[in-house]
Amino acid sequence: MVDRIFLEDGPVYPARVEGTLNVYEAPNFILVKPKWIADEQVSACAICKNKFNQLRRKHHCRQCGNVRCNKCCSEKIPLPQLGINTPERVCDVCRPVTELVTKSRSPMPSFQNEAALGLAELCRDPNKIKLIVELGGIFTLIALARQAADQEAIVSKVLNGLHILTTHQPLHQLMADAGAIRAICDIMDRADPGKADLLQDGIGSLMIFCKSSSLRQHAISDQALPAILKLFKNPNEAIALLAISTLSLVIENPGTHKAIMEGNVNVLPKVLAQTTSSDEQMQEVSLKVLGHLSMGSAFQKHRIIQEDFSAGQCLLKALHSKPSNIQVLTNAACVIANVATNQEDQGGLQSFMESMCNLLQNEITNIDLLAHVTRGIANFSSFKQNAHKLLSYLPLIVWKCLKSSSPGVKTHGLRTVLNLLKHLPSQTTDQLISDGAAVVIKQIGETTELMDSIQATLLTLMPHTAKPL
Repeated sequence: MVDRIFLEDGPVYPARVEGTLNVYEAPNFILVKPKWIADEQVSACAICKNKFNQLRRKHHCRQCGNVRCNKCCSEKIPLPQLGINTPERVCDVCRPVTELVTKSRSPMPSFQNEAALGLAELCRDPNKIKLIVELGGIFTLIALARQAADQEAIVSKVLNGLHILTTHQPLHQLMADAGAIRAICDIMDRADPGKADLLQDGIGSLMIFCKSSSLRQHAISDQALPAILKLFKNPNEAIALLAISTLSLVIENPGTHKAIMEGNVNVLPKVLAQTTSSDEQMQEVSLKVLGHLSMGSAFQKHRIIQEDFSAGQCLLKALHSKPSNIQVLTNAACVIANVATNQEDQGGLQSFMESMCNLLQNEITNIDLLAHVTRGIANFSSFKQNAHKLLSYLPLIVWKCLKSSSPGVKTHGLRTVLNLLKHLPSQTTDQLISDGAAVVIKQIGETTELMDSIQATLLTLMPHTAKPL
């Protein structure tokens, strides 16, 4: 349980729950009763600032435990959230939130609706956030998501309130521990696809949670993935884009890849389908998702390649497109370069290799795109079966890569040349002698780590000291 949170206006001490903190699983939660401030510690009412005397007597607010005057602490409200069902004194500061928390416990939908609406509206007021946190308003919204699960009007207001609260980053861990992510996912799962406002609040909230590296796995465990994927084909393009953008955040944590790739939710076909979208931003983000997933195991790379062929070679289509958004091409080249390391699929990747080489023939001014293209060619060159085909592109590789001003591009070019020398030493040497040998030798000499490695290998073959014969 978080003991203290720092918001914009200072420290906040969240309400504490007896037993489990996950109030979505235990919606009839009981808050820990506040510790009462001793009478002798207070000489004036903190609300109206009037001093206490024989006529202006001291009263304790049962909700916060502070000492108030009769005028500022005259209302009596049942407090089932504290395990108190009889009306008790509540001060004017606590009353607005406390009344709503109390009404949320009613079995009557009208009271639950009033509580959800009122709390959501208070969440919009920066001056009320402290009270929402300290008096159990966060727990109440989460609990209402379970208590009123079949009341769309209520859960819509609940989700709106939770979405507003997610804009306060210090509250994220508390909300996640209390079950907010699972509550949001369940509301979205039951929602009609046409409820745009509700779904935008939901996916917007999940996206905010998933921006935190520490909460991404939490989101996966709380069923965020099915909720996200369900929105991929939502007719509202803004919602669909938010969904895949949220997925791109989730998979920045490599620990989530196995769950995404091998879980019950079939992710790849849905992501691949979006790489051919008419919306270039959608293409960019979906290819970014695949870029992360393609960094995994050989099995995961194989799955991507298989699904891509089944879907009609979406990756190749993206690479052949001429988008105004260069990041689409860059991300497509990144994915292809990553899967090019998979030995099992080299036979089926020949068209990808040729497309990368053909792309290199173009005037590529974007250094990131050039780096991915040359990296992909270097990865393909690691396999002997690709050597003969790549040999025909050797002059281009020397010209575009080894003469590049980018150290990374130069290194990928050198990797390609060295791989070709390994697989086809005579043919590659002949080709270099006619054009490019000097550039290659110069690049080898300038690559200090490579020279050191060569020297170390030579010394293992022939030590620099020897015994006399």
